Amino acid sequence: MVGSVENIENLKPSNGKPEALPEELDPTAVLESTNENNNVGKEEEGIKREMVLGRNIHTSCLAVTEPDADDEVTGDREAYMASVLARYRKSLEERTKHHLGYPYNLDFDYGALGQLQHFSINNLGDPFIESNYGVHSRQFEVGVLDWFARLWELEKDEYWGYITNCGTEGNLHGILVGRVFPDGILYASRDTHYSVFKAARMYRMDCVKVNTLVSGEIDCADFKDKLQMNKEKPAIINVNIGTTVKGAVDDLDLVIKTLEETGFSHD
Repeated sequence: MVGSVENIENLKPSNGKPEALPEELDPTAVLESTNENNNVGKEEEGIKREMVLGRNIHTSCLAVTEPDADDEVTGDREAYMASVLARYRKSLEERTKHHLGYPYNLDFDYGALGQLQHFSINNLGDPFIESNYGVHSRQFEVGVLDWFARLWELEKDEYWGYITNCGTEGNLHGILVGRVFPDGILYASRDTHYSVFKAARMYRMDCVKVNTLVSGEIDCADFKDKLQMNKEKPAIINVNIGTTVKGAVDDLDLVIKTLEETGFSHD
């Protein structure tokens, strides 16, 4: 689905040429300008209709329309959208140059994959079970899983997994696996990514936040104290390999030792 403006004529000045975008792309300005000339959904002139989703309040939106049959109008719209995307790209390039505060790898080059963007590739389901959907990339997905299995010295018949769209999805699935213990308690350090606590709410799990050291690692002394308060219930542990802000890596051996000292078995 492509978002487009309602009427290309509203975007043109009197001389018939497309209106120039501001130097610093401001989508809100574009939307508000468009909506002022758009009567769809207005109850009375001069009043903006608010759309509320959760805590967000929107006063404008892009109109989604069917493509025009008129080749001239369609060409104008395509030219306008091309200019919007060009300005948006310029804005992204400028912001990327000064992007600080998030430990992301910003060195992307998907050029080699451009030839594959015209296919509806979908790796739905278990990557190790043949699918009746033929347009997929499972051979690559399983190859990535096998690479990590060899890195961690796992035998081929000792692991299972799949490639997620993001870290949040990985956290959601990992905690879902722990849900096999219906009365288990999820333990996670305070520096843990917020998606872990969101997963606890989604799955209606009891969750205990554990204090951290200055480095951002889980404080196993505090962890031990909180385990002892709930010894009658299974412990589901989130262990971090690089926290979001500090990049801290929890000491897995110490976490396991703490569990053992508190009386929790490997099962």
